Amino acid sequence: MKVWLNGKIIDARDAKVSLFDRGFLYGDGVFETMRAYGGAVFMLEDHLARLKGSLALCRISIGRRFGAIAPALERLLEMNRLKEASVRVNVSRGEGRFGIGAKDRPSPTVAVTAQRFLPLPRRMHERGISAGIVRDVRLNGCSPLSGIKSSNYLLHIIARMEAEAAGFDEAILLNARGVVAEAATSNIFAVCRRKVVTPPLAGGILPGVTRKAVLALAGACGFSCEEKEITRRALGESDEVFLTNSLFEILPVTSIDRSSIGDGKVGPVTALLRGRYRKLARRGTEAPTRE
Repeated sequence: MKVWLNGKIIDARDAKVSLFDRGFLYGDGVFETMRAYGGAVFMLEDHLARLKGSLALCRISIGRRFGAIAPALERLLEMNRLKEASVRVNVSRGEGRFGIGAKDRPSPTVAVTAQRFLPLPRRMHERGISAGIVRDVRLNGCSPLSGIKSSNYLLHIIARMEAEAAGFDEAILLNARGVVAEAATSNIFAVCRRKVVTPPLAGGILPGVTRKAVLALAGACGFSCEEKEITRRALGESDEVFLTNSLFEILPVTSIDRSSIGDGKVGPVTALLRGRYRKLARRGTEAPTRE
């Protein structure tokens, strides 16, 4: 398998990053995960725009290499003979001295990888998954890191581990206000009397690219959409709940904290939106503009 590392395409076995890279030492970096359909990355411009914003917030400048990312993705998909793929861009501040100061201005490390997409088990989409609301992990909505894909994902990893230890497929995190924020690796939506609701960005959640697409798609399908706070009680009383991210698209949640959502089956709104999203992604067209 070929990868792109700091401007060069090399074999994955030859790709090496220093033990003193600040991404390894401190999680000092950002990343972006995308999905390719038919050999092309879906909503690439949106992903690159979010990556650019994340880099700016972290004060990491990669100069001309930013413009080389899209061509590198295209070439890797071709060289690795991938049509359906998981694609990832990682940027760290680079190799530096011990200590959190970055006055020595290390050269950032930029890596791009593309691997064969491995779908979730079909039963998860057909029957839905279980989720548990974690109590010991809270998102800080006041932190600027809540809105970017930071390489330090430890908070979400701990949340997923806590949920899995309790027998759930996924974790749902609350923010410091005690309202629903997001899942461990995805945004969350609730459907109440055919109204599609998702937490606002101000609640400390990631501005998901798929979240954005689904909001626009739901509006185009004639559903009323709203970004507002969702309490734990309101989430449990929803008719339907689903998660969104770039890899698994739209994933139904049919139980939370061992209580069924609705009738405990995949709901009609979730099924409709998932079908429409899949068609959109496979056509390679952008999501409709949300009015």
